[in-house]
Amino acid sequence: MLNRGFRAQESLARYWAEQAVELCNDIDDETLEENIAPVYAAIGSLKKDRRIIVIGGEKCGKSTLLSMVASAPLIAKVPLKRQYVCWRYRSADGDATCSRFLPYEHLSGLELVDTMSCGDPQVADTVRQLMHGADVIIAVLDGRSYAQSPVWDVLSSLPEKGAGECLLAVTYTDKMAADAAVKLKETLREFCRGKLGSTLPLYFVSPTSAQACEVFSERVQEALRMPNGVRAAIRNVLDKGVDLVRKQGRVLNARAAVGRTDSGFLAGIEQEIDNFLSHQMLGVKQRCDEYVASASYTLPLLLSSIRRTLGWTLSPVVLMRLEQLGAGTENCFYRLILDEVLRLQQESDQQFVLSCSGHWKSVRPRMKKTLECEIGDFPTESLDRELEELRIRMGRELYEPFKAARLRNKMAVLYNKRIGWMRVCVGFVCLFLFVAGILGFIGQDMPAICCVGLAALVWLLGSLAHLLSSSRIRREVQALAVSMEGALRSAISASVETLVISRVAAYRRLYTAPRHKVAQQEAMLEPLQNRYSTINIQLNSVFPRI
Repeated sequence: MLNRGFRAQESLARYWAEQAVELCNDIDDETLEENIAPVYAAIGSLKKDRRIIVIGGEKCGKSTLLSMVASAPLIAKVPLKRQYVCWRYRSADGDATCSRFLPYEHLSGLELVDTMSCGDPQVADTVRQLMHGADVIIAVLDGRSYAQSPVWDVLSSLPEKGAGECLLAVTYTDKMAADAAVKLKETLREFCRGKLGSTLPLYFVSPTSAQACEVFSERVQEALRMPNGVRAAIRNVLDKGVDLVRKQGRVLNARAAVGRTDSGFLAGIEQEIDNFLSHQMLGVKQRCDEYVASASYTLPLLLSSIRRTLGWTLSPVVLMRLEQLGAGTENCFYRLILDEVLRLQQESDQQFVLSCSGHWKSVRPRMKKTLECEIGDFPTESLDRELEELRIRMGRELYEPFKAARLRNKMAVLYNKRIGWMRVCVGFVCLFLFVAGILGFIGQDMPAICCVGLAALVWLLGSLAHLLSSSRIRREVQALAVSMEGALRSAISASVETLVISRVAAYRRLYTAPRHKVAQQEAMLEPLQNRYSTINIQLNSVFPRI
């Protein structure tokens, strides 16, 4: 059954973000005012209903399907008299001419948009506008006439950003034979790839089948829970709240430093760390160049791996591998780059730890003399753990350009278009060998030998074609890999810069204890600092930071 979900997280995110805004009023600093409006704007986005829009041609079962998926029979009973109808649960906002209100509590927080046929140009224009901001788009196709559906023209203009996940629901397949339905699914995928350049998730849904609708409604519910749905709005509130709290922390720290008699000493330590950060930032570009060069360095290894996987001759094993090689090649390329980048980064982190250790040894006697604070030996293990977490995060961010470029899909298309002729060759080889076996069994040696010869000839020709195809695959994979260099450079640059800043911040945090000891002299700041710390922790623990 459909539902909005994440209500508890929404409530907590809104509460702690509002607490951060209230803390601003108590701190009373003008520099914080510019961060308050983004927090309120983000909180406002949580009140938005999550939109599910159903589009399709005339009489393809849109209203019935939406009614079954949402468990709301009322939807199917009200005929469409306008271009679209927005169904909401007890909602008084919106255009009264296009709004209908549902009495089903489980649909609270959802906006179900039922549309007329996209074959009408005016409806198609309206649908394109409604798709912006939609969380789930259900494109309904009549399985008997999918090629003539006006949905394809609408989906071809689907924006890359601002639209949710699109699902293809094929109706009237229950009137087909089982083998025809299976064939239709493959045909539809190829047709979708030809029309849109990619394959959308495809489901056979019969509005008269409760089981099929239940399975499809679960898939719609999963789409609602995707990171770009309501979770994105929650993360936005948390991010804006965290930005505000971080600035509050800087303001409180600055105020504490003003009232300390030893503020000059700590300011000097901070300046040394800032200079250290500036020195580290100077080497970011050179380090990024080294990391990007690892893509060129690992490319021959990738091509060699593809060569070994494809083999030198045509075989059923190679044929079975082809369907999985798209994902395997992308994963191999990513892993090769990741291993090289992490190796280089680990060497850089080791040098960073040595530099921090030297600085710590110089600060320790000065800290003891000036603040009467013993900071102890340099915590190498603690810093190493934080640096390892930063490298893991960098590895996850490094996958983003691969995902954004849809490298896996492109490589899958590259491999899959070879499957047809290879399957034919293997089939003929098996057929000739089978015939040869039968002829040999009945004593027809010469015809049997001829069949074996034909099988060998087909195999040799297929192997030659396989070698040529393998060479072409490697060239095209190389071209795809080279085309990603720009996106890879951008991702690596951002990741390395963030990592450099974060690891210096990790070293800076090692001085938290002496800072707090000095800050205790400012009793009036302690309540504000406690509230700040609580809000910061709660904002960072409300929702998974993915």
